[in-house]
Amino acid sequence: MKKCIQLFILVALFIPVMASAQIQSAATGNWSDVATWVGGVVPKATDDVSIETGHKVTLNTTTAECKNLTIVGSLEFQIDGTVSGITVNGDVNVKEKGVFRATTRNPAGQANSSIEHLFTLKGNLTVEATGTLDFRGGSNSAGTTNAVLTTFAGTTNSEISLQNSKYVSSTSSSSGKYGEEFNSITINKTGGAKVILKAGNLYASNNSSVGATVFTLTSGKVETVGTSIFGYLSTSGPNFLGASKNSYVAGTLGRGLSNGGGSVRRDFPVGDNGGIRKVVIGSMAPGNATGHLLTVKCITGNANNSSTFAGGINKVSEVRYYEVSYTRSGISTASTSVTLDSVAVAYGADDGVKSGNINLRVAYSIDNRATWTGVQQTNPYVTLTPGDTTVVGGDLLTSPINIKEGETIYLALARVSGTTENSLAGGTDVEKEEALPSSYTLGQNYPNPFNPSTVISYQLPAAGAVTLKVYDVLGNEVSTLVDEFQQAGTHNAQFSITNSQLSSGVYFYKLQADGFVSTKKMVLIK
Repeated sequence: MKKCIQLFILVALFIPVMASAQIQSAATGNWSDVATWVGGVVPKATDDVSIETGHKVTLNTTTAECKNLTIVGSLEFQIDGTVSGITVNGDVNVKEKGVFRATTRNPAGQANSSIEHLFTLKGNLTVEATGTLDFRGGSNSAGTTNAVLTTFAGTTNSEISLQNSKYVSSTSSSSGKYGEEFNSITINKTGGAKVILKAGNLYASNNSSVGATVFTLTSGKVETVGTSIFGYLSTSGPNFLGASKNSYVAGTLGRGLSNGGGSVRRDFPVGDNGGIRKVVIGSMAPGNATGHLLTVKCITGNANNSSTFAGGINKVSEVRYYEVSYTRSGISTASTSVTLDSVAVAYGADDGVKSGNINLRVAYSIDNRATWTGVQQTNPYVTLTPGDTTVVGGDLLTSPINIKEGETIYLALARVSGTTENSLAGGTDVEKEEALPSSYTLGQNYPNPFNPSTVISYQLPAAGAVTLKVYDVLGNEVSTLVDEFQQAGTHNAQFSITNSQLSSGVYFYKLQADGFVSTKKMVLIK
């Protein structure tokens, strides 16, 4: 009996040691081969792994796994045309002269095909000076592409520290230095965990034709520190997926332009601690725009910088504003500027926007917020109940904005001069919530002249039967906009000529309510 007890104690003592170990590479070889590892022990999920100087370990399986991974030698994905992958439950540290990469496929496979390997990281990623990380190798047209789908997962933060501030797409023959290039990326953090880019710029592939190049926001925020950019260089807009109130970029997000030039629109799901506040920018991209980025960052704070206002606005947001810049990420091209032709900004519950009015605008500043200019609307926008990704704007700018490389402009929510319902001061309350109107009022339509639609605002001091009709210059009724019982308050009605045979000219609209009659003139220009 005593021997049994002693044996039990010995087994109990050895269980923790066997559950986790420090595994070092013994030689160049495949991950799953016992000869590759000191002691002939293939690493397990709980083991810390070190790949030593002079050893190249090849991932020849999709189920490689470890706890923490230190790379002094080289760790590479398969090149034979089959998928390989590794899950790291802790941290990855690519030391000086260490290499972690997907190299060119050999032999070349079918043209226009690629292999996408799998890398799942739950902890931190650090690339030290002279270390190499490159998750895309080869040319798709030659059928030699090896690319990596990187997934940031787990319930703890992942901090990323990289070396490069400029994009490098392949090995430099002069330096032998690889770019820190990612390919497809998925953010899938849970439990409130985040991905934090602490140093360097993270660049996802510049060319969607080279394998799948998809950026997916599933769960968890991305944050950037200082001047770091989370840059998605792909020139294919549809490959940017997801984004929600639970997953967006709280920092600087860069997106690629059209490689062939021409007008493109890009969504930027950025935000701050208040939530996602998507920005949409239309741009006239220069030709050969490979490696060009527009970057957007949401800044918490008052957009007013002792500012003056132009374009029919009298206030900008006290809650947040947006920094927009243009950069060429390291590829030598002739163009040094890009033209923005439309801008749109989202608003949420804490932006001080009240639903049901037409007095919200987007404003821009090209002089470091000294002057804000309101963007005019082609069609009146009626505000909705704020919902984090509700976007105002998107109309073509009457004067497109040119941004040179390294320059910055700013965007913000703004309100029309003489109005107060949109406080832009946080929350959905107005600055001075007005009582019910004291008299009947019929406002001037906006815009005027108009095409194809315009909005007519009017006020009722008491509930009652209301009619609002449109007439031509001969007194013929053109349209009945309102014919119903309405409550006291401010109301808006929209008149649209879509699918109408109306010609350009002067029209009249007349409001009748409880004995009150008022008529105003508007002009249609086709």
